[in-house]
Amino acid sequence: MNTLKSLLSLSLLVILSVSCSSEDKDPAVVFTALTANKTDLFIEDAVTINLEGTGYTEANLFTSNTKIKINKITSSVFEITSSQATTATITAELKNNSNNQTKSVTINFAEHGVKNFKIVEGITVDVDKSGKLINLLGQPDYKVSIPDSNNIEAWLYLSKGLDVYISKTTNIITQIDVKSFYYYYTNSENIKTPYTTYPYEIGNGWKLNNSATTMDAVINKLNAPSIKTSSNTPPISNIGYQYLTERLYFRFYSDSEDNYTGKKIIYFSIY
Repeated sequence: MNTLKSLLSLSLLVILSVSCSSEDKDPAVVFTALTANKTDLFIEDAVTINLEGTGYTEANLFTSNTKIKINKITSSVFEITSSQATTATITAELKNNSNNQTKSVTINFAEHGVKNFKIVEGITVDVDKSGKLINLLGQPDYKVSIPDSNNIEAWLYLSKGLDVYISKTTNIITQIDVKSFYYYYTNSENIKTPYTTYPYEIGNGWKLNNSATTMDAVINKLNAPSIKTSSNTPPISNIGYQYLTERLYFRFYSDSEDNYTGKKIIYFSIY
């Protein structure tokens, strides 16, 4: 009899225990969305990331990239900034006491200027595509097809002092020209619009039309060019110095192809 009572009491305790644990169990965490208002931006801007889901009691954002700063705005909204150009994987976590789910997004921070003679305004020639260009610089002022150029289209950013050449087949950026106010674009109505001189460094502290940046600095750094060209409009010609190995091109005004001393850089190209 005592044994039967003990068994009944034990069964009742088990039932109560199961009932209580079922009631106290945390719900499943469902991560429904991670949205970033931008994924390519300059370092003076910020990314806003919004987390959405159900069943969670806590939301967190983290990254192993030490250049990134994360600021929590609300319980599910975060602001991401960086003081340096960098690419970072940002991981978001929604969790409760028992469950969690994560999602990730990659953010690219860019700096203005030309870096390592390969990157212009955050765009790497022969690597990046037109989508990243739009994210960083927006839509161009004009799009111009280049005749006999293997399906290349030029995107003209007159107000930024840039021409960007894009393969219409692959969308890959193949060349970027950096220009000064000496250049202009003539539209279909024969209206000429000058370029705004590109305001940032083109490498090594050089700038276009800056009195301290002449072709002397280019020759001292890169030595003699592979090819010299002239527009053949004397007495002052538009002279081009091309560096085939480095895939760089400079232009300046002079009375001859060999007279670069003291001549200001008016045009720079990476291809």
